[in-house]
Amino acid sequence: MADKVSSERLKFAKILLGELRNKPLGWTELERRLIRRGGTHSKFSSLMGWLKKNGYVVKMGGSGTRAFYQLNPEKVIVSEDGEISIKI
Repeated sequence: MADKVSSERLKFAKILLGELRNKPLGWTELERRLIRRGGTHSKFSSLMGWLKKNGYVVKMGGSGTRAFYQLNPEKVIVSEDGEISIKI
């Protein structure tokens, strides 16, 4: 069961990181894009918490604001051909 959860989380993380690769986006827009691809509200919230906690995604504004989120360049590397790799 853990493998299924783990592979599902990685699948959705890849979707979110791919969306943020192009430009910073707000919480609502990211959630909409994940739901369009088969995610749910609770999966999105859980995944964003995990991505923020591990430093892969950072908020551009302060807590309590509707600021955009972006990839953390110290933890997420986007190659010239668009491939995403993360530092664990």
